[in-house]
Amino acid sequence: MFNKIWTKITGRSRAPRSSWIEDCTHPEVVKTMHESYSKTINKTMLSLLGVGLYSLLAVLGASDKSLLLIAKNITIQTPLVGTSISIPGFLSVSPVLLIILAVYLHILYGKWLRLETKREKLNKELSIAGEPAIESIPTIFTFSDCLSRIITTFIFYRFVPLVLCVMAYKAFALKELIRQMFYFASLVTVSLLFLEIHRCPKEQRWWQNTPRWILLALVVGYMGYFPSVSDSFRRPLNLQREDLQDAWLQGLDLTGADMSNANLKGANLRGAILRSAHLNEANFQGANLRGVDFTKADLVFANFREVNGMDPYLIKNAVNWKQAFYSSELLSTLNLSPTHNEEQEKLITGIKIVKIGDYYGGGKIAYIIQTNDKGYVDGERHGLIAAEADLPGGDQYTWEAAKKACDDLNENGYSDWHLPSKEELNKLYLNRSAVGGFSANYYWSSTEYSAYHAWGQDFYSGHQHHNYKNDKLCVRAVRAF
Repeated sequence: MFNKIWTKITGRSRAPRSSWIEDCTHPEVVKTMHESYSKTINKTMLSLLGVGLYSLLAVLGASDKSLLLIAKNITIQTPLVGTSISIPGFLSVSPVLLIILAVYLHILYGKWLRLETKREKLNKELSIAGEPAIESIPTIFTFSDCLSRIITTFIFYRFVPLVLCVMAYKAFALKELIRQMFYFASLVTVSLLFLEIHRCPKEQRWWQNTPRWILLALVVGYMGYFPSVSDSFRRPLNLQREDLQDAWLQGLDLTGADMSNANLKGANLRGAILRSAHLNEANFQGANLRGVDFTKADLVFANFREVNGMDPYLIKNAVNWKQAFYSSELLSTLNLSPTHNEEQEKLITGIKIVKIGDYYGGGKIAYIIQTNDKGYVDGERHGLIAAEADLPGGDQYTWEAAKKACDDLNENGYSDWHLPSKEELNKLYLNRSAVGGFSANYYWSSTEYSAYHAWGQDFYSGHQHHNYKNDKLCVRAVRAF
């Protein structure tokens, strides 16, 4: 039965192949059709590349919020058709367009190959008869060099699976799309591998097709193994800093999602699964959290003031639940201190700056003002930030030039840099290892010693000494925070 069906499908004199294979032998007809197919192949190839690249940019550029059903206002135009649809709809329509173009391109190329064979045969007959030969229409497929063959093979057999793999990776954020996107991409890959094997010249089929048969067998084998490991392919949703106010997220599986700093005010999360989710500083004020699974979710500085229906016993399954903010009723239920929120506010103010040497405010923290220092404010963090590197030129700055260069400096979005005072320069020296980038030379401070002298500091020995203002030393700019 199978042999009869295969014979009918592959037979050139039978349907369906008889409908797309012309039996033409006239030179003018061969020439006209050869030219027509060449141009159509080029246009189809460019359309395939255009649709594929557009799909890649559209999918990679879309936020994960667009995958959720709540994002009805986030749409994208389908290529060729131009209709605006949602991202989940685009993930279904765009692959179909790619498959249609790829199949059409394969059919055209098959017809072109037959015409090319006829053209070469007719040219031999025309050459014997002394008549002009039929010229070949240049296309990327007629180039004989290695590069063009590689490009052609990539466009025909690798490009569509590559695009589908990227789209599948995007869709893997939703559990219900994992299997269907994987099997769709795998079936397309298997089909294209089979076409590549079938189209390979007979004299090359053994040594060229063996790796392709192995790859095809691996893909088919993994398709059978995939159901047992499909859950491990899931990609966490990236909803960091997204505005999800009043969003309908009821019952959604958001396992492992990064929702740090997300605005979930008034959102309906009833029965949602937030296992291992990152909820740092997320705002849940007014949200419906009844039955939400917070197992191993990170709740550092999450805002649960004025939430609706949150189950206290479920919140204790989370990580760092004691570092979140709660209403007065929840504080009592969770046996937390009445001043818990105030203590967290102080902690979150201080945690913005962790330690000396951290990147902050356009440079690196060089010093944090302590209790007995001038300018200390209770409950606030202030200190000194050093530029990440010395001013260009090394020890080539006079004192006046150093002050002007620091005042004129605009780096990393900040323009309030200045030359450090004698005391500030010593702080830089004491913390030079954490800040980094200093040389073992003298550096200028802004503190004057006299009309002709100003203080500097040797960053090799730590010795501070007054230098002539015309001396040339190194410069490191600083700013306050």
